[in-house]
Amino acid sequence: MHSVSSQTETFTDVSDRMNKLKDELKELQDSLGKKAFIPENISNDTQMKSLTGFTKERFSCVYSFLNVEEDLQTGNFCKRPVDIFFLFLVKLRTGISNEFLSVLFEISDSTVSRYFTFVTTVLYEKLKLLHIFPSKSKVVESMPRQFYSENRDCRVIVDCTEFPIQKPNSPAEQQMTFSFYKNTNTLKGMIGIMPSGTISFISPLYCGSISDKELFIKSQLMDLLEPNDVVMADKGFQIEQELQKISCKLKCPKFLKDCIQFDASDRIENCKISNVRVTVERAISRIKIYKYFEGPIPYTSLHNINSIFFITCMLCNFHNPLINVK
Repeated sequence: MHSVSSQTETFTDVSDRMNKLKDELKELQDSLGKKAFIPENISNDTQMKSLTGFTKERFSCVYSFLNVEEDLQTGNFCKRPVDIFFLFLVKLRTGISNEFLSVLFEISDSTVSRYFTFVTTVLYEKLKLLHIFPSKSKVVESMPRQFYSENRDCRVIVDCTEFPIQKPNSPAEQQMTFSFYKNTNTLKGMIGIMPSGTISFISPLYCGSISDKELFIKSQLMDLLEPNDVVMADKGFQIEQELQKISCKLKCPKFLKDCIQFDASDRIENCKISNVRVTVERAISRIKIYKYFEGPIPYTSLHNINSIFFITCMLCNFHNPLINVK
């Protein structure tokens, strides 16, 4: 009886130890899970904004609005869709290498590349369906009061931006992408904003040698304009004649031409236009917060650069408004 009792006690002890080990293993797994590089484990909004450009709450709102959960699941990846989206934003916002991301997300750098490319395709196909160029009534409705008094017919404010790229091997491509303005090889794009600061037009990226005028015409923005619309632009956009053909107007700072200096009225007018146009420069600065475009962009990454530029511009519209309309 004693031996049987001892045997029974031994089995009980083993069972207790096994249960204890299971509990410890669960605690260890939970502890490791808390250290995983996933959105839930980012401790505060400051860290989240540094990584993605959004607060924790805004990140969740953007992810929900885009409604890409099912689309991202079609990739049959080992990570959750929200984690893949998180990886995409981290790379876009910080510009860090695939090798570094592979350490953070505990996957190979080739898998990081596949995730990023897949999310780019999904988001671009989803976002390009949105018609972001507003009606004239919507532009007026959202127009800041101080802007409305003298620029009520302004439909869009345009400006160009350039991104440095790795120098191509081909002499012909070097020549096409060389920007005399930046003195390096670049890609050049144009955005249009509403007077309220919302990005309402996004052009494709072109070779850096293209002029502002040529880019404006190729972008087909004029197809969206209506008679009596006013386009506000910088001096480089010599598009007045093209706009006149479609009964639209250009408003830009005046050239000095043959005069030594502007008269008082011209100086005041130029100052007013410059004060208004600073909004489009602020919109462009938001795009460049995303360090993916902090060059030079590798030549091997140019295959989907138009999609990435478009997505980035669209993401900027999820940030707080540049101008509070009252």
